[in-house]
Amino acid sequence: MEDHRLKAFCLVVEMRSFSKAAKAKFITQSAMSHLIKNLEDEIGVRLLVRRGKSVVPTSAGRILYDHAKRILAAYGVMEREMHHVMGTIKGVLSIGASSTAATYLLPQVFYDFSRTYPEVSLNLSVSNAESVMAELHEGKIELGIMEGSESQRKASAEEIAEDEIVLIASDDNPLTKKKNLNQRDLVLQTFIMPEAGSGTRKIIDEFLRAMKIDLQELKIIMTLGAPELLIEMVQAGLGISFVSKWTIFKKMKDETIKILTIPGRRLYRKFYLVSVDEKSLTMAGSTFRNFVKGYRFFMPI
Repeated sequence: MEDHRLKAFCLVVEMRSFSKAAKAKFITQSAMSHLIKNLEDEIGVRLLVRRGKSVVPTSAGRILYDHAKRILAAYGVMEREMHHVMGTIKGVLSIGASSTAATYLLPQVFYDFSRTYPEVSLNLSVSNAESVMAELHEGKIELGIMEGSESQRKASAEEIAEDEIVLIASDDNPLTKKKNLNQRDLVLQTFIMPEAGSGTRKIIDEFLRAMKIDLQELKIIMTLGAPELLIEMVQAGLGISFVSKWTIFKKMKDETIKILTIPGRRLYRKFYLVSVDEKSLTMAGSTFRNFVKGYRFFMPI
């Protein structure tokens, strides 16, 4: 329950754009403009003006924005309390997740959650860790699920699962015959890497720096955003790569790829449930948060 005009107005102010705000609200730009115009006509004052390519609030618009944020927060509190009194959990819950989390952690979680709370409609957007954080701060999603530690410094993050990053090669790569790899072995190989900005890539870069490997020396022939495609490229023999153990258990069964061993070094990371402000979560968001925190995840291999 909320005033859609106030929500639309706040989105335009925060995103400095009618088109971006319309996209975030899943409506057309003309519909977004109509909502703002309707609000301005009712109040009787101009709220937004264009400056170059951006849209900024007028002095009256800044006053309205401050009050609107408090009003929308109050709507959220009212909704949670009403649902609590009625004993119902329902509504639309928007969640953002990294590709690995969305593909390998969330399907079973969503299935179990939907069986328990059938009146909650789940919307999932899949992107890299940086984009998930941006969507959280822009109010497009309530919760994010991603890997890495960077998220802890930007929002409230709670660990929900553990992952291991492993180095893989095709089964016919000469390195699979070596029991242990050294720094030179890696520098001489061609790499296929996760995309820049992903949680996995940040962890890999930190790991290689800890091994005293100059990232500029690596022969990176390709960067990919989809873990499944990255694994297919490794399987085809185009190079080696670091991937999540969650993503390779089927290929391991087929024995088409092998895990390479770096002596004395194993790379672990955490998956986190992230929110900007726990107090502003809807009843559905708060319920999902508690549900995931109590969920038991098992490493597939």
